Amino acid sequence: MRADFEFSLIVPASSMTVDEILDTADALGVVGCTDASVRGHNEGMELLFERSGDSLQIAIASAISDVERAGFAVARVEMARDAALQAG
Repeated sequence: MRADFEFSLIVPASSMTVDEILDTADALGVVGCTDASVRGHNEGMELLFERSGDSLQIAIASAISDVERAGFAVARVEMARDAALQAG
């Protein structure tokens, strides 16, 4: 059964200009990350996802794959405690 899962992917990045942020959002959108919001993080970028999948693991794996296809490396996955409890 498909469900929506909320999680964040942390992507290392240096400080970006507004144009670089817009280019990043465009690159992510092209590969299917239209279900993510981009925001700053002390390590670079945080991509906040609300992704549908048959399981949490499938949703996270597909998001990581999409982000990597856009040319970014994922350092780690983060979840709010409540979201992690609901997914289990």
